[in-house]
Amino acid sequence: MQLSNPSNQFASLAVLIAAAIWGLYWIPLRYLSGLGVREDWAVALINIPAACVALILFLWQLRSQLPHLRRGALIGIFMGLTVALFTIGLVLSSVVRVTLLFYLAPIWSTLIGSYWLKEGVTRGRWIAIAIGLLGLGFLVSQGGGQVPLNIGDVLGFLSGITWAVGGAMIKRYGEVPMPTLLLFQFCLASIFALLFGTLGDQVSGPSLALLQQVAPASTVISIGLILPSILIIFWAQKFLFPGRVALLMMTEVIIATLTASWMLPQEAMGMLEWIGACLIVGACVVEIFEAPAPQDAPT
Repeated sequence: MQLSNPSNQFASLAVLIAAAIWGLYWIPLRYLSGLGVREDWAVALINIPAACVALILFLWQLRSQLPHLRRGALIGIFMGLTVALFTIGLVLSSVVRVTLLFYLAPIWSTLIGSYWLKEGVTRGRWIAIAIGLLGLGFLVSQGGGQVPLNIGDVLGFLSGITWAVGGAMIKRYGEVPMPTLLLFQFCLASIFALLFGTLGDQVSGPSLALLQQVAPASTVISIGLILPSILIIFWAQKFLFPGRVALLMMTEVIIATLTASWMLPQEAMGMLEWIGACLIVGACVVEIFEAPAPQDAPT
């Protein structure tokens, strides 16, 4: 098995694992928020350490990275926006509901892949999407019901669209090296998050004492959790079509919902939500074993 040419099944399983890690993403965000770190700064604090690691790799291979700066920056804009929109949404609204709104992404990703990448979409893909969305419907029927709709839900919806566009670009421009992708993604996620905070009249940052208090935890979270999960997903997106990746990442919904139900009493799961979780697992199983359809050359 070569990482430069993996099988569809191997790359798909890698996405499942990384997505499961992302299902825990809301926990450090809520932890930092509980310590008094505003949501925009929380996003920056758990992306900046990973950006430093990516910068070291970028500089180490500087000559090979420079030709890809323009496309890397363009991909980073969409992926950075995704992380900023999604993570701030998680803090502002219901964990379950924001996650579900993000996971309309398989629809956008499949449509973009079909039109721009000339992906041949099989009947099995549409069946898997239908099963997954049905599962999401069961989950949202109760999840987050005690948390009123707010701007966080809008951010969650928009993050699914930006993710679909960015994922299609990673597939289309697969020659962009990983250090360039990671550097722009982590840097722009931090910049966009802080910019959103400024637009919301939240100009003042955390105190130096607070930064010193949260720096060790945010560094461990960033390098130990965020960096490897993003690395795996970006790697897999070079080989898999964006609709498949977005569908497989629905496993994040299960982990996020289970942990939120366990740790947040207001988001406890009911019977319908458990049915929804099982349907999402079924959708992922269908997609993993679905053979890719023939495709035309992208234009």
